Amino acid sequence: MASAAALIVKDDGSIEATPELREALHMKPGTRLELVEHSAQDVHFRVPSPPQEIRSWRDLEGYLADSPIDLNEERRKERQRELEREVF
Repeated sequence: MASAAALIVKDDGSIEATPELREALHMKPGTRLELVEHSAQDVHFRVPSPPQEIRSWRDLEGYLADSPIDLNEERRKERQRELEREVF
Protein backbone atom coordinates (compact mmCIF):
# COMPACT_ATOMS: atom_id res chain seq x y z
CA MET A 1 0.00 0.00 0.00
CA ALA A 2 1.22 3.51 -0.76
CA SER A 3 2.27 5.70 2.15
CA ALA A 4 -0.35 8.29 1.13
CA ALA A 5 -3.87 7.88 -0.23
CA ALA A 6 -6.68 10.24 -1.15
CA LEU A 7 -10.00 10.35 0.66
CA ILE A 8 -13.08 12.18 -0.57
CA VAL A 9 -15.20 14.11 1.92
CA LYS A 10 -18.84 14.13 0.81
CA ASP A 11 -21.40 16.88 1.38
CA ASP A 12 -22.90 15.03 4.36
CA GLY A 13 -19.47 14.84 6.05
CA SER A 14 -18.88 11.16 5.35
CA ILE A 15 -15.56 10.03 3.91
CA GLU A 16 -15.16 7.83 0.85
CA ALA A 17 -12.00 5.77 0.40
CA THR A 18 -10.81 3.84 -2.62
CA PRO A 19 -11.55 0.11 -2.62
CA GLU A 20 -7.81 -0.62 -2.40
CA LEU A 21 -7.45 1.55 0.69
CA ARG A 22 -10.52 0.02 2.36
CA GLU A 23 -9.18 -3.46 1.68
CA ALA A 24 -5.65 -2.67 2.89
CA LEU A 25 -6.96 -1.19 6.16
CA HIS A 26 -9.74 -3.81 6.57
CA MET A 27 -12.34 -1.03 6.66
CA LYS A 28 -16.00 -1.97 6.60
CA PRO A 29 -19.05 0.33 6.65
CA GLY A 30 -19.10 2.06 10.02
CA THR A 31 -15.34 1.82 10.60
CA ARG A 32 -14.08 4.77 12.64
CA LEU A 33 -10.88 6.60 11.88
CA GLU A 34 -8.91 8.22 14.71
CA LEU A 35 -7.15 11.51 14.04
CA VAL A 36 -3.54 11.01 15.09
CA GLU A 37 -1.99 14.34 14.13
CA HIS A 38 -2.35 17.14 11.66
CA SER A 39 -0.40 20.07 10.31
CA ALA A 40 -1.19 22.75 7.74
CA GLN A 41 -0.83 20.30 4.85
CA ASP A 42 -0.95 16.77 6.31
CA VAL A 43 -3.57 14.87 8.25
CA HIS A 44 -2.76 11.45 9.71
CA PHE A 45 -5.47 8.97 10.66
CA ARG A 46 -5.36 5.43 11.96
CA VAL A 47 -7.88 2.64 12.06
CA PRO A 48 -8.24 1.56 15.70
CA SER A 49 -7.44 -2.02 16.55
CA PRO A 50 -10.47 -4.30 16.41
CA PRO A 51 -12.42 -4.41 19.64
CA GLN A 52 -11.86 -7.43 21.79
CA GLU A 53 -14.70 -9.76 22.56
CA ILE A 54 -16.42 -8.92 25.86
CA ARG A 55 -16.79 -12.15 27.78
CA SER A 56 -17.38 -10.75 31.28
CA TRP A 57 -17.53 -7.47 33.17
CA ARG A 58 -13.78 -7.69 33.74
CA ASP A 59 -13.21 -7.10 30.01
CA LEU A 60 -14.76 -3.63 30.40
CA GLU A 61 -11.76 -2.31 32.37
CA GLY A 62 -10.63 0.95 30.82
CA TYR A 63 -13.89 1.57 28.93
CA LEU A 64 -15.66 3.53 31.66
CA ALA A 65 -14.46 6.72 33.29
CA ASP A 66 -13.69 6.70 37.00
CA SER A 67 -16.64 7.99 39.00
CA PRO A 68 -16.14 10.59 41.72
CA ILE A 69 -18.94 8.83 43.63
CA ASP A 70 -17.99 6.06 46.05
CA LEU A 71 -20.47 3.35 45.09
CA ASN A 72 -19.81 1.34 48.24
CA GLU A 73 -20.78 4.35 50.34
CA GLU A 74 -23.92 4.89 48.25
CA ARG A 75 -24.93 1.24 48.72
CA ARG A 76 -24.37 1.56 52.47
CA LYS A 77 -26.65 4.63 52.57
CA GLU A 78 -29.27 2.85 50.48
CA ARG A 79 -29.20 -0.15 52.81
CA GLN A 80 -29.52 2.17 55.82
CA ARG A 81 -32.63 3.80 54.27
CA GLU A 82 -34.13 0.36 53.60
CA LEU A 83 -33.57 -0.71 57.21
CA GLU A 84 -35.18 2.50 58.48
CA ARG A 85 -38.32 1.83 56.38
CA GLU A 86 -38.71 -1.76 57.52
CA VAL A 87 -41.51 -2.43 59.99
CA PHE A 88 -41.09 -5.29 62.41
